[in-house]
Amino acid sequence: MRGQNLVKGKKKGRKILWIVLVVICAVVFLVSGGMLLHYGLEYHQIDSENQQVEQLLEQEPTQEQIEALPEGAQEQAAAPYAANQDFVGSITVPNTVIHYAVVQTTDNDKYLHTSFYGTYSRLGTVFADYRCQIAPEGMSDNTILYGHNANNGSFFHELTNYTSASYAQSHSTVQFDTIYENQTYVVIGAFLADPDATGEDLFDYQNYIDFSQRDFATFQEQITQRSYFHASVDWDETDRYLTLSTCDYDINNGRIVVVARALREGETADGVSYTDNTNQRMPDVWYTSRNMDNPFL
Repeated sequence: MRGQNLVKGKKKGRKILWIVLVVICAVVFLVSGGMLLHYGLEYHQIDSENQQVEQLLEQEPTQEQIEALPEGAQEQAAAPYAANQDFVGSITVPNTVIHYAVVQTTDNDKYLHTSFYGTYSRLGTVFADYRCQIAPEGMSDNTILYGHNANNGSFFHELTNYTSASYAQSHSTVQFDTIYENQTYVVIGAFLADPDATGEDLFDYQNYIDFSQRDFATFQEQITQRSYFHASVDWDETDRYLTLSTCDYDINNGRIVVVARALREGETADGVSYTDNTNQRMPDVWYTSRNMDNPFL
């Protein structure tokens, strides 16, 4: 009798355990499904807003919008500027989805998670470093733009493809049209950066905005060493540069950085060729994570 009760108790215990497991699985399924639905709706909203902004970039402005532009601004900027006075231009990488409005304010954090229309957005808006000059009288030596590496492939995600000469060859130009001027840039390098690096390992590319002779020499040396490829383009301290930065997950808190030079007067990007860098310098943490010695330190 006692043995039968023991068997019944074990069966009852297993049944309760089974029910608990089923309930836990159901809860996990519902929570996961809810999160997927939430993210799906959120990305749908972001895509919808991106399409609206893209249409705004192509929209014919009204006379009222034109008259509200700051002095020296191009009429093509009037419609997006009317929607957001932080608008400073648009960035386009041909043959990619990168075609976005660019904003600038006094705080680099503002647009990390703020849409062009001022609402919360997980993916934010492409923005120019607050220290960069975008003005009628000219631009900084190097203008730095930041954008998210979005899981859905939007914003600056496609910059992570600039890891080979072949990709650079088919995506060799970048168009940055500010509210004051239109400019085509030719890609000269792309590299993996570690903002947490120290000492000789650190290349704080985001601080190279206005060059002195010494600053430019370091800028050029670091890009030449670290780039995934080399371009058949000469570049010096008299040129103007555009740097695009986004997150990369090859290392913790990594960045993929693409650097381009403004085309000179009368110059085109036709005939530019790229070769892979066979002696590329990576951040020290990249070597450490692979149990390799860093040959550059």
